[in-house]
Amino acid sequence: MFKRSITTKFMFLYLIVGFSSLSIIGIYSYYKARNALIMRATEQLISVKSLKKEQIENYLNSNGKINFDEVDRIMLDTNQTNGLGKTGEVYLVDSDYMMRSKSRFLFGSGKQIKVGTNAVKSAFRTGCGTLISTDYRGVLCLSSFDKLSVKNFNWVIVAEIDYNEAMVPIKNLRNDLILVSIIILILILSIAQVITSDIILPIVKFKKAALKIGQGDFDAKVNIESENEFGVLALTFNQMIDNIQKNTSELIDEKAKRISALYDGQEFERHRISRELHDGLAQELIAIKMTLENLISSKEVFNSHKINELKTQVNHSIDELRKISTDLAPSGILEFGFEMAIKNLCNQVQKTTGIQIDFSWFGNFEHIKQRTKIYLYRIVQEALNNAIKHSEATQIQIQLTETAENLVLIIEDNGKGFNYNTNDMGLGKGLFNMRERSILLDGTFDVESFPEKGTTIRVKVNKIV
Repeated sequence: MFKRSITTKFMFLYLIVGFSSLSIIGIYSYYKARNALIMRATEQLISVKSLKKEQIENYLNSNGKINFDEVDRIMLDTNQTNGLGKTGEVYLVDSDYMMRSKSRFLFGSGKQIKVGTNAVKSAFRTGCGTLISTDYRGVLCLSSFDKLSVKNFNWVIVAEIDYNEAMVPIKNLRNDLILVSIIILILILSIAQVITSDIILPIVKFKKAALKIGQGDFDAKVNIESENEFGVLALTFNQMIDNIQKNTSELIDEKAKRISALYDGQEFERHRISRELHDGLAQELIAIKMTLENLISSKEVFNSHKINELKTQVNHSIDELRKISTDLAPSGILEFGFEMAIKNLCNQVQKTTGIQIDFSWFGNFEHIKQRTKIYLYRIVQEALNNAIKHSEATQIQIQLTETAENLVLIIEDNGKGFNYNTNDMGLGKGLFNMRERSILLDGTFDVESFPEKGTTIRVKVNKIV
C-alpha cells in the first residue's frame, strides 16, 4: 500500500476516514435509537399490562366463581388499549405454567397451552419486570410481566409484542442511515477528487519535474496556470530551474577554465623550464665545453688562471641548476623551514630584479601540513612573478600571520595597479592559479587594486586542511 502513488494514498485515506466516521456515527445513532424504541415499546406494554391487571383483579376479587369466557373477553379486549400492534397480546398463566386465558394465535382452550418461558418464570420468581426473550411460540418478544394481587390465585399476567414488529421503526432508521451514509461517502469522495486535482496533482507534477532535473533535463518546467499558491510556487520553481541551468552552465565554463588553466600552466612551466635550460644552463655548459677544448688545443691545461675561470663557470651552472630545481620543487621548505624558504625566495628575487622586498611572519608554522606550505609558497611565487612582469613596482611587502584557525597571507606592492573585476579571472593565469590554490585550501582569495595605487592580495586559508 505504501508503495502506491500519493494520489491513491489520499483517496484511500479519505475513503477509510469517511467510512470509519460514518460507521461510528451510524452505529452509535442506531443503538441509541434502538434503546429508545425498546424503552418506548416497553412503556406501552407496561401501560397495557397495568390496565389489564387492574381489570382482571377487579373481576376476580368481585366474583367467587370464575367465568373463563369473561376472563378471555377482558384479556382479548383491545378497545381500551393501544400499542400492542398486530402481534401484541396479554394472557394469564397459572403456577403450573398453564395459560389461563385464550391465546390470540393458538386456537383451542387456554388450559391446553403450557407457557414455561423466561418471562413467566421471572414473574413467579421476582414479580414485576420486563424482558426480551422468546414466548411460548418460540418467537422473540418484548415482555412485561407481574403477579396478580388476588387471594387464592397464584397467577401472573404477561403482555408481549413481537420484537421484529417493535423494531420496524428502527429498521427504517437503519435503512435511512445507510442511504445517508452512501450519499455522504459520495460527497467525501467528490471532495477528495477535488482536493486531489487541486493539491495532489500539482505535487505530482513537481515530483516528475524534479526527477527530470535530477537527470539533467532543465526543460522540465511545471505548467500550472492557476493563481493560487501552487501557481506562485510553480513560477518560483521554474525560475529556480532557470537559475540552476545558468549556474550549471557557469560551473561547466568554470571547470573548463580550470582545466584550461591547468594545462596552460603546465605548458607555460614546460616552456619556461625549456627556455631557462636552453638559454641559461645549456649556453653555460657549451661555454664550459668550449673553454675546455681551448685549454686542450692550446695545451694550457695547467694554466691556473684559465682553470679558475672554468671553475667559476661550473659554479654558475650549478647555481642555475639549483634555481631551476627550486622553481620546480621548493625543497628549501623541508631543509630550512617554511618561513625561511619564502625568505630565501624573496632575497633571490630582490637580488635578481632590484625590487625591495620585505617579508615578515608571526606565528609557529612547524605543524602546518606540507601541502598547505607548498601551496602558499606557490602563491607567493606567483604574486612575485606577476609583480615583476606587470606592476612595475619598486617595493613589495609580504606578511604571513598565524591565527587560532587560519593562516593569513598579505602581499602588497606599489605598482601601477589595474581595474580588478571579481567575475573576470582572465586578467592573468597567475591570479586564477592563486585563487584556485586558495580554494583547494578551503580559503578565500581577495584582490584590491586600482590604477596607479598598487595592488593588495589577501589570502586566508584553514591551517588544518
